Amino acid sequence: MLTAKRPALRRFLLIDRELRSGACPSTERLAEVTETNERTIRRDLDFIRDEFRAPIVYRRGRKGWEYESKTYRLPALIMSEGELVSLFMAGQILRQVRGTPYEAELAQAFRKLSDFLPDEISVNWNVIEAAQSFHQSVTTLQDIETFRKLANAVLNRRQLRIRYWTASRDAESERTVDPWHLACLDGGDWYLIGYCHSRRARRMFVPARIREISETGEDFEVPAEFRIADVFDGAFKVVNDESQPLQTVRLRFTEAVAKRVREKVWHPSQRIVPDKHNGLVLEFELRSMVEVQRWILTWGSACEVLAPIELRDAIHREAAGILKQKSRPIGDTLRRSRVRIDRRRSG
Repeated sequence: MLTAKRPALRRFLLIDRELRSGACPSTERLAEVTETNERTIRRDLDFIRDEFRAPIVYRRGRKGWEYESKTYRLPALIMSEGELVSLFMAGQILRQVRGTPYEAELAQAFRKLSDFLPDEISVNWNVIEAAQSFHQSVTTLQDIETFRKLANAVLNRRQLRIRYWTASRDAESERTVDPWHLACLDGGDWYLIGYCHSRRARRMFVPARIREISETGEDFEVPAEFRIADVFDGAFKVVNDESQPLQTVRLRFTEAVAKRVREKVWHPSQRIVPDKHNGLVLEFELRSMVEVQRWILTWGSACEVLAPIELRDAIHREAAGILKQKSRPIGDTLRRSRVRIDRRRSG
């Protein structure tokens, strides 16, 4: 039965992770990590060794277990590309029913599926979109095929050649990429994190912006120091600036919206402090202010930035720009927009 198998599979994944860590964990350590007892661990080790032909050995000198072959992994517990495509499609469906009575049950089912993900795939449920209304999106066959190829490349560590559209420059470029990790945020938005040989640096890619994709025929190894948590540490959602220190963002919300703010986990580091005016103060730690600035503006006058001062000033400048647009004649605004578009096309 599923209820009996699920804990065992989860334990196997945790044991596999510990054995591959190089720390040579003891039986006691494995029991602690899996929240079981040493007898169960010994039985699990025997099962993994016999059923999956895992080269598990006991190092008496280190008083712990490890894989004799450093490259061994548990292939039977790693999702296939087809199963990951199903997960991708489930996320698209979840996006379409957000805000409806079906959202909670589908989200719970999606979380259960994500419990069995391998290390190369992650789903982050802590990041919540500002808009909680019904979303309608269209997933094309090209999106599905692209995701299938990405899933296969990530799981099997196959280097890719892609033609990628960069939104900020409205331009396409050819890239050679080592795809390290696929991450899903808020159950629907997928991102590929990997090493871009063209830029000689780690980069993040949106699968929907990949216009062409193919394998180069080369394999790659993920750097031992890579941690997916570091990629999003300090980001409100996706954008992170690792060159900047963590800063405390403090936002005061009015009584009118306080209940709505309390309902959500907006960031893993958030803290909620009562306000003397029946509102509340929301605090969290960020490195980049780009995404949170946009989010703050969606609350209008119901949200006041208390810190950092740079974020407060940026919100004031944006508000001043909006007021400036309001005072400008509509005809003049349209003419300026057309001029900018014409210049962009000619350039």
